[in-house]
Order: sequence, then structure tokens, then C-alpha cells
Amino acid sequence: MEFTFYTANKIVFKQGALKELSEHIGNLGKKFLVVIDPFFAEGPAMTTLADQIKAVGAEYIVFSEICGEPTVDLVDEVSQLAIENKCDAVISLGGGSSIDIGKATAAIITNGGPSIDYLEVVGKGKKVVNEPVPFVSIPTTAGTGSEVTKNAVLGSKTQVFKRSMRDDKMVATIAVIDPELNLGCPKKVTATAGIDAMTHLIEAYTTFRATPISDALALRGIELAGKYLQRAYENGNDIEAREGMCAAALLGGMAFANSGLGAAHGFGMAVGIKYHLPHGEACGISLPHVVRLNAKACPEKMDKLGEALTGKRFVNPGEGTQAAIDFLFDLNKAIGIEPDYKYLNIPVEEVAEVALGSRGTSMTSNPVQLNDEELIAFAKEIM
Repeated sequence: MEFTFYTANKIVFKQGALKELSEHIGNLGKKFLVVIDPFFAEGPAMTTLADQIKAVGAEYIVFSEICGEPTVDLVDEVSQLAIENKCDAVISLGGGSSIDIGKATAAIITNGGPSIDYLEVVGKGKKVVNEPVPFVSIPTTAGTGSEVTKNAVLGSKTQVFKRSMRDDKMVATIAVIDPELNLGCPKKVTATAGIDAMTHLIEAYTTFRATPISDALALRGIELAGKYLQRAYENGNDIEAREGMCAAALLGGMAFANSGLGAAHGFGMAVGIKYHLPHGEACGISLPHVVRLNAKACPEKMDKLGEALTGKRFVNPGEGTQAAIDFLFDLNKAIGIEPDYKYLNIPVEEVAEVALGSRGTSMTSNPVQLNDEELIAFAKEIM
């Protein structure tokens, strides 16, 4: 048994934690770059954040021009802004896009750009040699787990790719999870972020790269997501459900950052890029299909998965697996996620292209490895 485990240097999880941020950032920097979702930029969250930065005698500048998923061009723009203003620390408050922009920027401030040079597959193999400036991640959605991962997912609208800038040094200095920031999150965002978290947890648990630590984190997160995702979707002001999903997303991020993902993310990435689906939705659609695919490779884990999702005990082999598959299809229906990709009316001639395009870092960790012919056949079933 051999493994390494990385996560944020410090995690603060508490309702109202944003109001106490000054207790944790006093020695991080003298001038912060604040990367914040536009929705929060003019509201009480920004006011509270500004007051907390001022309370430690620091200055700040704000970047809030975020629309959609982060691109390499946007990260380069933000990094230049930070360097020109001599920012020596970064705080991101928002969804996964804001956090990934801030995470990448913190590394580029000390290592130089452009950001595309660092990306896996499409980049030039440039490494993050110097320690990034201190980075504080404050998520406002329960989904990506980016607050505790060591990579930033960046895309390009002109070159049509989505790849990771990844290094152990890129983990957050502090991750602050305040469930109150999730209250009132729109249903669609709750659903797509939440099913993304569920996919992280299940794939982290079933990948052949799983470790005892990732298993423990993922299994508890699966229990929480199974209990609270639909509740959070149905009542956005249910603070218990919001807290449960924040914990599930956090555990998912910690788990998959160390164990890898699987085919649901591989397919979700490929379909999402080509047909412009939200990342979580694209992954969530494929999730129950991939669970069924992987059942033969890890039957005992799949039965435990069914027990974690449903809270029931199963005696006969395979019963838990079927319960897990049924649970996920039912959950998707309840939160507005389609049962497959057929509603997109994907042309037959494009299925093979999408299937082969799903190969990548996520797919390499899947417990069932498919050759090209098997991969295309699987794609045809769900597309």
C-alpha cells in the first residue's frame, strides 16, 4: 500500500465563517486580489469580505467580470491585473469558475504566464516551480470541490479545449466553507453543482486508484449527498441541507484530488465541451450508466454504494448495486437531470468523435478500461 494525500493547508467549515475571515488571513498579504462572482460583487458578501480585509490592515482590488467557465485568456488578464497592482495574495469567493481563476492566478503571479503553457495535453509542459502567493478559496456552491483541489480547469473558446493546470503547490492556503453563502442558490445551479459533487464522490470511491483515506472521505460524502441533495434542490433555504451538501462537496474534492475520477467525468467533459452543457449536468447524466458499467469490476464497493445512498442494508450480492443505479436515475429525475444524452439529438456520425474525445486523465482511472470499439458502443447506448 502506497499513496500520498494532499489538501488545503487549513480548512474552516462553519455557518457564518465569512464574518470571521480576519482571524485567518492576518499574515497572508498586504494587498489582496479578490476574484468574486458578479452576483456577490455588489452584495453583503462583498461588504463583509471587504470589512474583513480592512480589519487586518490590508488593501484589495476586485475582479468580478466572470461569465461562464474560466478560459486561459481570462486567467492571463486577471494575472496581469494582479501583477500590475502588486497583489501578494488572492481570495476567490464564488463558484468553481471564480475559484479556479484565483487558484491559477496565484500560481502565475510568481511563475509567469501565459497560463496555456501549464495545461495538460495542450500546453508546453511548463511547471509551477515557485510557490504561489497565498490563496484563500471561499465556495458559494456545493459542487466542484475546487476549494481543496490542486488543479484549475481552464478552457479556450477559440481552440475548443478544457484542460487542467495542476500542481501540488496549487492547493489553497485556506479553504473557508460557509454554508450560509449557499442559501437561495438557484435550483438549476444547486442541481448541476450537487450532481457534480455526487459524481466526484462516487468516482473517487470506485476508481482503482482509491486509497483508504479517499474511501473514507468519499463514502461519508456519498451518504450526505444521498440524504441532502434533493432536499437542497427542493428548498434552497434549508440550512441543514445546504450544510450537508457543502460537506459532501468538500469531501468529494478532497477524495478525488487524491484518487482520480472515471468515465462519467470523461464523457461529461467531452459532451459538455462539444454541446455546451454545464459541466455538472453533463457528468450527472452519464453517472448511473457508468455505475452500471463499472459494477462488474468492483461489485463489493458498488453494493456498499447502494447502502450509502439509500441508508438500507442489502444481504444478497448485487442488490446494493441495483439500488444505487435506481437511486441515481430517480435523483436525476427529481432534480431535472435528463436520463441520457438522447435529447441533444446528437448526429450518429458525431458519436464516435465524442466517445474517443472522452479519453483523458479522468478516463484512465476508471475501474473498467474500454478499447475504442467498446467505448463507441457504450456511447451509442447513452447518446
